[in-house]
Amino acid sequence: MRNPLNRWTLKSAIFLSALLVAPAVASAQANVAAQRGAEITPFVQTSLLTPDWGQTRNVGYTAGVDYTRLIQAIVQPSLELRYVSANGLNVSEHSFTGGFKLAMTYHRIHPYATLLAGTGGITFTHPQPGYPSDTSFIYSIGAGAEFNVTQSWKVRGDFLQQNWNLDPVKLTPVVLSVGVSYRIPFHTGGWVH
Repeated sequence: MRNPLNRWTLKSAIFLSALLVAPAVASAQANVAAQRGAEITPFVQTSLLTPDWGQTRNVGYTAGVDYTRLIQAIVQPSLELRYVSANGLNVSEHSFTGGFKLAMTYHRIHPYATLLAGTGGITFTHPQPGYPSDTSFIYSIGAGAEFNVTQSWKVRGDFLQQNWNLDPVKLTPVVLSVGVSYRIPFHTGGWVH
């Protein structure tokens, strides 16, 4: 039987590839963000985390911020910092990651892909003697979309698959999140979208 987490990883990789080849497909949008300056976009989300430890799903939250230096291109790269926290019946997981986000605009929809790395901590509700918690370097890939509500407010939803190495155990938690973001633009002249 095929692992559903590998299927999500494959879908995320395909989505990221589609974002990278989008300039050739959507050349009519080439001047969307020409010389707009930069923007900071904080976001908060409610998250459902499948911890890959036990049979439960944990409810928690995600908070983060994106920094985008807008360029004249279809795909807008950003730097992203993200914190995920979810407590559950078997384990509680917390992670702090940073990395890259690649987004594009199609009308009022902004699909994106993320590649993040950082650190994660896991605390066991019913620990083994001498092993109440652990930490790991983690990396994650994800995909999602933001939808304009106003010029500054957006509704967003995304999927993230994390990869933890708790030697000898490897975990691949999945995080599904829905929330809002608020765009703070810094215009430096030139065109405004």
